[in-house]
Amino acid sequence: MDGVSLLKSSPHRTGLRRWWGAPTGFFIVIWVGLLWAGRDKMLRDPGTLWHTVVGERILQTGHLVHTDPFSFTEHGQEWIAQQWIGECAMAFIHRIAGLDGLVLATATLLAALFAWLAARLLRTGLQWPAVALLLFLVIAASSYHFIPRPHLITIALLAWTTALLCDVEAGRAGARRLLWLPLVFVFWTNVHGGVLGGIATAFIVQMAWLLRLVPSMRRCDRAAVIKPVIIAASLSLSFVAVLVNPYGAALPRVWLSLMNSDLLPRLMVEHAPLRLLSVEGLMILTLAAVYLALLATMWRRGLRATWLVPLVWLLLAFSRVRHGPLFAVTAAVAIADMLPLSTMPAWFARRGSDLFKAARCSKLGGVRIAAIPATLVLLAVVLQTAGIRCPLIGAGWCRLNGRYWPVAATRVLDDYVAKHPADRRVFNDMLFGGYLIYRAPKTLVYIDDRCELYRQSGLRRYVELHDHPARLEGLAAIDGLRLALVQSRSPMARYLGKSPNWSTLHHDATAALFLRKARP
Repeated sequence: MDGVSLLKSSPHRTGLRRWWGAPTGFFIVIWVGLLWAGRDKMLRDPGTLWHTVVGERILQTGHLVHTDPFSFTEHGQEWIAQQWIGECAMAFIHRIAGLDGLVLATATLLAALFAWLAARLLRTGLQWPAVALLLFLVIAASSYHFIPRPHLITIALLAWTTALLCDVEAGRAGARRLLWLPLVFVFWTNVHGGVLGGIATAFIVQMAWLLRLVPSMRRCDRAAVIKPVIIAASLSLSFVAVLVNPYGAALPRVWLSLMNSDLLPRLMVEHAPLRLLSVEGLMILTLAAVYLALLATMWRRGLRATWLVPLVWLLLAFSRVRHGPLFAVTAAVAIADMLPLSTMPAWFARRGSDLFKAARCSKLGGVRIAAIPATLVLLAVVLQTAGIRCPLIGAGWCRLNGRYWPVAATRVLDDYVAKHPADRRVFNDMLFGGYLIYRAPKTLVYIDDRCELYRQSGLRRYVELHDHPARLEGLAAIDGLRLALVQSRSPMARYLGKSPNWSTLHHDATAALFLRKARP
C-alpha cells in the first residue's frame, strides 16, 4: 500500500481488526482497564461513602432526608438530599454487591460512554488507531473524576445533550427531538446539580438558533415557524424541569450557593483552578489543542453553535478543574461532528495517508460481538452478588486503602465509643468525614464535604481551626468534645501530639486519634 498507513491490511487480520475497531472492542478494553485501575483509586472520595449511606437511609425509611443526621455541629438542621435518586441507586448497588458493585457500575457506565463516543468518531471514517488515540486523550483529561458518585450522570448526559444538539443542527435529527431535553432534565435534576450545565448548554445553542431563525418567520411559512416554536417550547420546559423535584425551589438555591462559595476552591481539589502543569492539566491542554486546530479549519465553512460548546467548558475548566471532564466529552462529540466537513481528511489523502477510510462506517460490529460486553458485565454481577471472590470482576476485589483512609484508627475509635457511648462527638479532618459516616455510624462528625450544610460560616470556622489548631481547646470545652481524628502529618496532629491536654490513642502514617484528658 502506498503512503503511510495506521493499520496494515491483510486477510488474516480482517476479523481481529473488525473486533478491535468496533465500539464493543473499545468498551471491553476500557472496562477492564477501569476495573483494574479502580480497585482502590476509584474509592478515594468521601462523597462515594456518605452518598451511599444517605441512599440507604432513604431506602430503609421510605422517606427523603430533610435534616442532618450525621454531624454534631449541624445535627437536626435543615439539609436536603439533593442527589437522592443517584444516592438510592448507589445504596441499592451497595446492598447487593458492596463497594465492588459501585466500582463495577462506574466502570460499566464510563466504558459505555466512551464506546458510544468511539462509535461517533468511527462513523466519520477515522481509522480505529486514531480513534483510540483521541479517546486516550479524552479519558486522560477526565480520569481524575472517575469516582462512584452521581456526578458521573452529569458527564454522560452532557455528552448526550451536546450530541443531540449537534444532530439537530446538522439535520440528522428533527427539531422534535429537542422535546426530549426537558424530560431528561427532570431526571437529571434529581440525580445531580450538574443539570444546570446541561440547561445552560442547551440554552446557549438554542438561543443562537432562534436568533438565526427569527427573520425567516416573517414569511408566515408553516415550515419556517414550527422549528422556532419547538425550540422555544424546549427552552421554556427545560427551565421548568429543575422545579420538578421533591424539594422545589430549595434545590436550585443549594446549587447556586455552592457555585458562589469562595472557600470551596481551598477546601476541595475539584473546585480549585486547573493546574496547567499537572497531569490532568497537560492532558486537557493537549485535547484542547486538537479541538481548536480542527475548529480553526472550519471558519470558512461557517461555524455551528454546537461546535463552540466545548470552548465554553474549556474556559470554565480553568476556573474549576471539575469542569475538565465536561470539556473532554463535549470536545469528543464536537470533533466527531466537525471531522466529515473539515479539510483534514482530504489533506491526509493527498499525502497518501490511510488515516481516514474512503467509505464511512455504517455498521460497527454485529450482535454477537455486542453480546460479549453484556456477558462480561452479567458475569461480574453474578460473581459479586454471590460473594464469589475473583480478581477484577468478582467479590472482594475493591478495597478502602489504609494508606489513604483511617482504617486502623477507626477500629480503635469504634472500640472506644462502644465502651464510652456518651463520647460520640469526633473532631475530624474534612477528608475523613465521609469515611466516618460510612464506617463509624455510631459517631457524630464535626464536618464532612456536604458544604451546603455547613455554609460559609461553618467552613470558615473549620479553616480557622486548621490554621490555628490551639483554638480546638475552646471548641472542646464548649461542646464537651473528647475525640479528634486527623491526618497524621497535619498541623492539628502536631499540636495535639504535643498538647498536655490530649493523649494519643492511635497513630500511624495515615491518621492519628487523640483523646482529651478529663479534667481533675
